Amino acid sequence: MQQRDRDIHLVMDNGSSHTSAATRAWLAAHPRFSVTYTPKHASRLNIIEQWFGVLTRRLLRRGGFASRDDLEAKITAFTIRHNRNARPYRWSDDAAADHARYLERHPVPEPARALPEAA
Repeated sequence: MQQRDRDIHLVMDNGSSHTSAATRAWLAAHPRFSVTYTPKHASRLNIIEQWFGVLTRRLLRRGGFASRDDLEAKITAFTIRHNRNARPYRWSDDAAADHARYLERHPVPEPARALPEAA
């Protein structure tokens, strides 16, 4: 089996560029590719979002950048340093706890009580 004969499975978030008509048309024209979308508001499941968080917290918010080239050079240097000591991400997801936190922030309203009938 040659590489081009193998199926490719993509895991993507629900970003507009991933769900656009153009993207859907391209995927339909290339059946070798199949897609699973991560749930909305679940960036913790997307490993690149984890990386962007590290990059933002440790470099971008703290840095001063004289130019785009300076920014690019500092991101590259940071990435090289980070990769020297990188450890695997430990993913854990407790759906029940996530749901409980969601319900704390978005309580389900009590059902409306029926008004007593007028006599």
